[in-house]
Amino acid sequence: MTTAWLLALLAASGASSDVREELPGEVSESLQHALAVPSARIVPVRWTGPKGCPVVSVEPPRPIEGSGRVPVRVFGRGCTGWGWVELQVWAKTSVTTRAVRAGEPVAPASTLAEREIRPGRPPFIVPFAAVAARSLPMGAVVASMDVSMSRVALGDPIKVVLVAGALVVETTGRRSQCLRSRDCAILASGRRVEGEIDDNDRLVVEVPR
Repeated sequence: MTTAWLLALLAASGASSDVREELPGEVSESLQHALAVPSARIVPVRWTGPKGCPVVSVEPPRPIEGSGRVPVRVFGRGCTGWGWVELQVWAKTSVTTRAVRAGEPVAPASTLAEREIRPGRPPFIVPFAAVAARSLPMGAVVASMDVSMSRVALGDPIKVVLVAGALVVETTGRRSQCLRSRDCAILASGRRVEGEIDDNDRLVVEVPR
């Protein structure tokens, strides 16, 4: 560790401690109830309350899904106003301990480590049988879209089963990355389809009739 890094860490720790002392208990309790990340913890960085309106009670804020700036409506004696809490959310999530190639098992090459959680990037624990959907560098925070339960790697040929009611058509495509927790492929026509990979490594796609 460098001296500069240590000084920055100590400065950040001191700031968080001061904020916790200044943050009203009603606000702190409300934030904990609003935390939508399982087994996570909140580290308040900065609290700005409404001037001239000491906090008596708090309206629950929106669900907190990651670090950011959260508005808090507060009520005092004969007054109301808005406060702001800049906070960090930390939780344990899977992190690679070495580089992992596409199609390689991820669980043996990862460990649980506490990391800051951003909105839209919830913590993720790699299933034992999961393989990498793409190459991952050492120290990467693993997301659900980075793994697959199939050994068909991104860019590899894959059988695609299109199901429309009683009609079943089988074709081929190449596996592609999905933005959501699904499996995707690009057909020969260039059309992108998404579905779920079955136990036979086929992409099953439900087609609306």
